[in-house]
Amino acid sequence: MNDGSETGDSGGDFVRSLARGLAVLKAFDQDSPAMTLSDVARKTGLSRASAGRFLKTLVALDYASFDGRDYRLRPRVLELGMAYFSSHSFVDIANPILKAAADKAQEPCSMAVLDGADIVYVVRHTANRMMSISITIGKRYPAHYTSLGWVLLGGLDDAERDRILAEAELRQVTPHTITDRDRLRAVIEQGRADGYCAAESQLETGILSIAVPVRDRIGTIIAAINMGVPASRHDRASLRRALLPILRDAAAEIEFALSKRL
Repeated sequence: MNDGSETGDSGGDFVRSLARGLAVLKAFDQDSPAMTLSDVARKTGLSRASAGRFLKTLVALDYASFDGRDYRLRPRVLELGMAYFSSHSFVDIANPILKAAADKAQEPCSMAVLDGADIVYVVRHTANRMMSISITIGKRYPAHYTSLGWVLLGGLDDAERDRILAEAELRQVTPHTITDRDRLRAVIEQGRADGYCAAESQLETGILSIAVPVRDRIGTIIAAINMGVPASRHDRASLRRALLPILRDAAAEIEFALSKRL
């Protein structure tokens, strides 16, 4: 493989070197905040020489630091994500609305969007509640594990939804994780009909969540918002009774603001 090639197997418009550079950036995560050159090469599948060139470029551009052994990302990488946030007005609109919803419910409230087969958190407010799952902006989860993901998958056409489910790795994360594709499809379709999805113990035992869609002016689901709570504070009935109305009000407020702003 020629590391200097400008194009790859995806056609003349595909810049392979850019894809590799992004792979190096994405190699740094919560589990691997600091890595040696060998670590990066192993994690990305690049040669040491190629990984080294990308890492040295990131250091020169101040996106990474090097202490003689380990590489770490620097705060400047946050600039790369700001373009997304600045170009999506619903994130700015949703922030204060979801903070108010979290304060009203006294439960964490989040917004996520669909990125391929994953959800990505773009807004998060905790209302000073402690949760065992640490969720930050930019955190990703496979969509099929979460109430947010079920809502977002429900916004796709059936063929695209089924493709994602067919390719998903359905691991048994907890004893309650749904790993049957037909059952997942039924849950998503029921959520589409009901206008919300509720999940229990999918990623962590004892955690319940409920999510509703956020739509644009023509009715397309562009995001989903949810509240995730421990079973010690809520059951499925109280999710629907106490939290669902707050989420629906918040979604309606976001949608109304979007209709006036766009």
